[in-house]
Amino acid sequence: MKKLLSILLCLVLVVTSCALLVGCSSDKGAATLYANNLVNEITNEGDDYIITLNGEHSVDTLILEEKTDNVNSFGVYGYDKDDKPCLIYRQNRIDKYRVCALDAMVTSKLKIEIFDKKGKVKIDNIEVYDSSASKREAPFRVTEYLMSTDQKLQNNRNNSELYEHLKVVTDLVLIGEISMDAQGNVICNEGAEDFASDMAILNEFKTKIKNPNMKIIASVDIQSNTIPADVKDKYKNKEVYKWIKKNLATISSNLTAFANQYGLDGIDLDWQYPENGTQWNWYSKLIVELGNKLKADNKILTATLRPNACSLSKKARTALEYVNLMTYDMFDERGEHSSNYETCRHSVEEFMKKSKFTADKITLGIPFYGRTTNQSIIIFEYGEYFGKKADTEIDKWVNKIYNYKYLDKDGIEKYSEVYYNGYAMIRDKVTYALASGLGGVSIFRLSYDISSKREYSLHNAVAEAIERAMPKATSTSAK
Repeated sequence: MKKLLSILLCLVLVVTSCALLVGCSSDKGAATLYANNLVNEITNEGDDYIITLNGEHSVDTLILEEKTDNVNSFGVYGYDKDDKPCLIYRQNRIDKYRVCALDAMVTSKLKIEIFDKKGKVKIDNIEVYDSSASKREAPFRVTEYLMSTDQKLQNNRNNSELYEHLKVVTDLVLIGEISMDAQGNVICNEGAEDFASDMAILNEFKTKIKNPNMKIIASVDIQSNTIPADVKDKYKNKEVYKWIKKNLATISSNLTAFANQYGLDGIDLDWQYPENGTQWNWYSKLIVELGNKLKADNKILTATLRPNACSLSKKARTALEYVNLMTYDMFDERGEHSSNYETCRHSVEEFMKKSKFTADKITLGIPFYGRTTNQSIIIFEYGEYFGKKADTEIDKWVNKIYNYKYLDKDGIEKYSEVYYNGYAMIRDKVTYALASGLGGVSIFRLSYDISSKREYSLHNAVAEAIERAMPKATSTSAK
């Protein structure tokens, strides 16, 4: 009976013939940081939802749930002292469940207006918050991937537009540089001298941007060079686990020595991807062995994992400092790349259920790039496209470009829609990660953004969301 009453309390409460209850979900993956819902009453007038607050408040966060996913675009308005509406948020979809980071405004009333839809719309839950009233105390990581091969760091040593982005970063993961051979030896893909130079430049960056606590982590590809080149794709993962089994102690010792030699703060393991119980078992053994060795030297071990599969052991989960969840390169039913619900709440819930990782050990992957809705191989880089445009030409609320011209793999000119994560959507995703207790976000990748001096740099969106949700006295660095 009590359970039934609880369910009823989260359903529609008829305040008027068309009023809605404002409930709060406590499911895993939900935004549970906020405690003081400011909504007093909601009335539905056609496709408009009028939200009366319980007084005048500064509001900056809205949580919406829509089971139908029929909204194609919508806006949120606040009202000034003269009762004049002001647009403080706009997006293409509610997308089932959305944490909306509004432009902050002092108001006693909000309006949600549906601009475009594909069917009947029913918003099932609406919550409004002032995030400053519920500051997050737990540390929050900003992990970022940096491709440092092909002399990229050496060529950008004095490029302030590159390293200024690192001000918001707590953990920098170098990708493309490090792999291992069949005997478990570490390979610097561009040579040891080049990697040593990269480390020196990164330490210079840390000093220049006054971010001395930023961790530098090397991502280690344990698949590409560990098995013979003539092994067929379907057998490669089997060969990787056999390689781990044969060289476990050597791999762990060599990676630990490598981290110490170059002053790394940690190692990130990248195996894409184990496929069965045996493979996950040996991956777990490697993580436990390596994690213990690194921890003894005051270094951390992380792993990059996809959200739809993980069978690591409990000991392995404990040995990992955190996991970078690859919530990108995923398309939803509309063909939209890294859309909000699919790669936020849904992926987090599925991963936590399958992997048994707790939220604080997950960093949510957010892409600074997009893909065509026809799911071609094209990568749309935010910085490459918008770097050529003035700030006035960038709409921070938009995530889609129509009739985008590109060349396919055969060099043939084609056109498609491109879906990417714009400024507001990045701000939403970071706000979601902060509010739902995740350990942080992981950005792919540094070079895909425009200059941090530009208003709608995506790094600025990350910084804005964190500044709202974290007390100024609390460092975002995870100790």
